[in-house]
Amino acid sequence: MADSNTTPSQAAIAEIDHGPSKLDQFLDKHTSKLIIVAILVALGMVAYVIKSGLDEDKSQKAGAALVAANTNEELEGVVNQWAGSNSAASALPLIAKNQWSDNKDASVATLETFINNHPEHTAVATSKVSLAIKLLKQSKADQATEILTEVADSDTSSYIAPLAAILLGDIAKEAGDTKLATTWYKKAQEDQAEQGNTFAPVAKIRELLVSAQAPVMVKPALPEPTAPAPTEAAATPTVPATPEIPAIPATPEAAKDQ
Repeated sequence: MADSNTTPSQAAIAEIDHGPSKLDQFLDKHTSKLIIVAILVALGMVAYVIKSGLDEDKSQKAGAALVAANTNEELEGVVNQWAGSNSAASALPLIAKNQWSDNKDASVATLETFINNHPEHTAVATSKVSLAIKLLKQSKADQATEILTEVADSDTSSYIAPLAAILLGDIAKEAGDTKLATTWYKKAQEDQAEQGNTFAPVAKIRELLVSAQAPVMVKPALPEPTAPAPTEAAATPTVPATPEIPAIPATPEAAKDQ
C-alpha cells in the first residue's frame, strides 16, 4: 500500500537524492586526468623555479664578464658567450665607442644593430643621440635630424631629450634658420617630466646667442709716417792752405862753384 501511495514524482526525487551527484560522477570519470594535470602543473612550477635560478645565475655571470671587459675583443666575447642576455646587449654601445677612432662606418653599424635589435633597452635613447652625433661628423645632417627629432619628441626619453633638442637647434642655426633654432632651444629648456633638466642653462645661452653675428675683423689703418725734423746743414770745413816749403840755403861748396 505504501508503494501505491507513492507518486511517480516522489519516486524520481528519491532516486536522485540517493544516487551519485554530478560532481561525484565527474570525479569518477576524470580523476586520473586531474591527477595528470596536477603533476604537470607541479612539474611546470619546478621547471620555472629552476629556469629562473639558471637565468639569474647566467645574468650575474654575464654582468661580471661585462664589468671585467676592457678591450673590444673582451666585449665581443661577452656578446658571443652570453648571447641573449642584457649584458650582451649593453656591450654593443661600448664596442661602437671603441670602434669610432679606427673604423667610423663600423661604429655606426654597431650602434644601428643595437638600436634595431634591442628597442626596449634602457640605453637606446642615449645610443640614438650618440649615433646622430656620429652621423653629423660624417656630414649626414638629414639622417641625424631624423633620429634627433624622434628622441626630442619622445615622452620616455626626457632625460636625454633636451640634448637632442639643442643639437637640432645647432643644425638649424648652421643652416641659417634662426627661427627654427630658437624653437628648438626653447624646447630644450622645458622640464615636462619634472625630473630636473641639466641641459637648460646651455639651451638658454644658445637661445640668447642664436642671432648674434661674429665680429668683423677690421685691419687697423697704419699711422701716417712722420717727416723727420729739418736739421741745420753742417758747415763745410775749410781746407787748410798748403804750406810753402822754405828754400834750402846753398852749401858753401855750391856757392864756390857758382
